[in-house]
Amino acid sequence: MSESIEIEVAGSAPTPPVSVEIDVSHAPAEAEPTPAQPNKRRSRKRASAEVPVQPNPEPEPSPAPPPPPHPASAWSTQPSEDLFEVELEVRNRAAQAEAPSSSSLGDIAAGLLSLVGENMRRMTEEQVGKVNEMLGGTDLRDYLDPDFWKGIGMVLQYQVQEQVDFIKRRARGEYTIDPYGLDPDIIEIVRPFVSFMYHTWWRVQAQGLENVPAQGRALLVANHSGVLPWDGAMIASAVASEHPLQVGRVVRSLHLHWFTTLPFIAPALAATGQVPGLPENAVRLLENDELVCVFPEGIKGVGKLYKDRYKLARFGRGGFIQVALRTGAPIVPVAVVGAEEIYPMLHNAESIAKMLGFPYFPITPFFPWLGLLGTIPLPTRWNITFCPPISTEEYGPRAADDPLTVLSLAERVRDTIQETINTRLAERTSIF
Repeated sequence: MSESIEIEVAGSAPTPPVSVEIDVSHAPAEAEPTPAQPNKRRSRKRASAEVPVQPNPEPEPSPAPPPPPHPASAWSTQPSEDLFEVELEVRNRAAQAEAPSSSSLGDIAAGLLSLVGENMRRMTEEQVGKVNEMLGGTDLRDYLDPDFWKGIGMVLQYQVQEQVDFIKRRARGEYTIDPYGLDPDIIEIVRPFVSFMYHTWWRVQAQGLENVPAQGRALLVANHSGVLPWDGAMIASAVASEHPLQVGRVVRSLHLHWFTTLPFIAPALAATGQVPGLPENAVRLLENDELVCVFPEGIKGVGKLYKDRYKLARFGRGGFIQVALRTGAPIVPVAVVGAEEIYPMLHNAESIAKMLGFPYFPITPFFPWLGLLGTIPLPTRWNITFCPPISTEEYGPRAADDPLTVLSLAERVRDTIQETINTRLAERTSIF
């Protein structure tokens, strides 16, 4: 595109107008038109141009693209709004990646089961066969459910809050204990945990609770098993929570004297109402119309091997019978099924037990191979049967000094418990 402009130049001689053609086709499209310049008068000549002559302008080069912006530091002290949003998103995603999700619980449990399998491969064929027989018919998927572990988390959260309130009450001096160390505040703190173990973990079924007197003295006599005294806690929980009269009685179990030497277990047992297994303690408690529970098998029962499960050991010399006769307390036999499998004891490492000062050192499929995880009891299904009471009033207190009467009653109680155990084992379809 071109335009023609005629220019007249004033001079001494007449000059024809000059036509100048300007090509503007190469000018940038977006360039703004050049503003008109004012006419200037030349001092040397009288000539003046009505329109100044302008040279043909050269096209301006297109501007170079701006260089890419350098990435700003994520920790800039003055980030822009967009950069702040990006930084916030990155941090949120990093936090989500680091936080454990409920979907990973299955992977964790699978890894744990794989570790258990590796340890089982180290055992002999006979031991592996026993473990497989014991775990037959088990569906572990229930225990890999995230909701199951969520319930455990809620219990733990409740426990933490109770601990905080407990410490505050202790600081104010608002607590009482009995001469044996029973602390009602401690019982309330551990009650949710024991209830979880009773109803959810072991799914205990209690029968014959109507045979336990709602008030007055009584002596519960039970078989002992399970390496640790979980059976006493479950018997006490059954009476406290499922008695038909809902009296909430506290069962005072007599435990082995060896447990008093343990730094953490001994105070816990005392605070929850458990008492060292001395005849004098049993007599005093029964005279105070307490509900007392004894385990005549003693160390032979709680530390028996898995191959000897549910075979009652000898009931000692019948000291519990003498206590019942002297106090006139009725005897209630109690049969516990399910506790023998929570810690399947395959071997007793006597050398290690002697070195540590323990009466036994259990070797199970999980302990000591898994460390503290090996101390978690297996979730077997329990059954606790309270048999009809055996009266002692007809014998009188003097019968406590008659060895024949004492041994006869001890064998009667033992046979009752053994027969009840055999019946419950025959009715049981699975350990779990």
